[in-house]
Amino acid sequence: MGALSAFFLALLGIGILILVHEWGHFWVARRVGLTVQEFSIGVGPSLLRWQGRDGVVYHLRLFFLFAGFVRIVEIEQDLLQKPTSPFARPTKDLLRRIAVIAAGPATNFLLAILLFFVFSLWEAGLRYTTEIATVVQGSPAEKAGLRPGDEIVGFAFLRPLTPASSFFKETLHLYITSHPQKPIRLWVRRDFQEVQVTVVPNKRLIPVLTYRPDPKAKGWQRWLQRWLGRIETRPAGLIGVVFKAEPIPALSMGERLRGALPLTLAHLGDAVRQITLPLTQPVLLREVSGPIRIVYEVVASRWRGLMEQIRLFAFISFAIAVLNLFPLPLLDGGRIFFLLLELVSRRRVYNLELKATYIGFAFLIALILFITLKDLHFVLMARGQP
Repeated sequence: MGALSAFFLALLGIGILILVHEWGHFWVARRVGLTVQEFSIGVGPSLLRWQGRDGVVYHLRLFFLFAGFVRIVEIEQDLLQKPTSPFARPTKDLLRRIAVIAAGPATNFLLAILLFFVFSLWEAGLRYTTEIATVVQGSPAEKAGLRPGDEIVGFAFLRPLTPASSFFKETLHLYITSHPQKPIRLWVRRDFQEVQVTVVPNKRLIPVLTYRPDPKAKGWQRWLQRWLGRIETRPAGLIGVVFKAEPIPALSMGERLRGALPLTLAHLGDAVRQITLPLTQPVLLREVSGPIRIVYEVVASRWRGLMEQIRLFAFISFAIAVLNLFPLPLLDGGRIFFLLLELVSRRRVYNLELKATYIGFAFLIALILFITLKDLHFVLMARGQP
């Protein structure tokens, strides 16, 4: 897959995740009896417009891969019309609004579980070999003459009788990653013959999860790092190959399903850790990224194959769900927070919410600019690396 086609597929995938989010709001709003006025795919000038039998106006707008929105009359009026009574609205009305607003993140969360399960179902039925499936263009492996179909059967001093064993594969991985910018000798089986190949792995700083607190961390951050972990970059050698995965013989669908369930939970746990990592870093926003970096990561990982792309989009969908639940004004979590505050206090909090919305709007604009500049810096630096 070329970089350009991968770029458009990345945009399409993100657009689908946003569409799923908005569809969640739309579907629940219709079910609880709220008035949906408009369902828009994208933002900007309208390209297509039609009105359904349900009275909802549907729009396909110019920037249809970047955003979307649902206009619900009752929820819009909460901020546009000053209340005539200081007392809280009926509990039923508040719960209906909470359900509609929470439905967007909920659908993204359910989609993430489904995608993780699909990936896990595929993963549970495979085992990885030491046969090379893909060689990254311009990588040390390509420069050394390695090519798809080559099977690594030994390295340095280790020449096992069964190179397919898990011990050999783990030791091979450790050998490569522990020799950045140092020549390593690999024994390769090619066309029923064994040849010796010398490769010099690239040196890359890779993120490693550790539960050892940073020496500079203090107070609550040190406590969070001990329990949630933190990212620590370490140098590692990479040669730029993907090893072939093959089906496990005679594995029934029932066995794959049983294997997929714990793998799905493990991937969800990894997603939770990655989402919480910014809270444990010495600089709070060090690991936060936005759409530019997300698209870049999707395009950069295209050589890993379709299933890895599914796993990546599962994580993105999970991240959209979690981030939208943050109790910040203009986000779903902020709206839910003020509705819960009204439900508990039994008083309208219109003025407080209005002021918080203005402040939150300014904060989000500043945050978007910060993340965009940070993403551009990351992409430019990454493209400049050999």
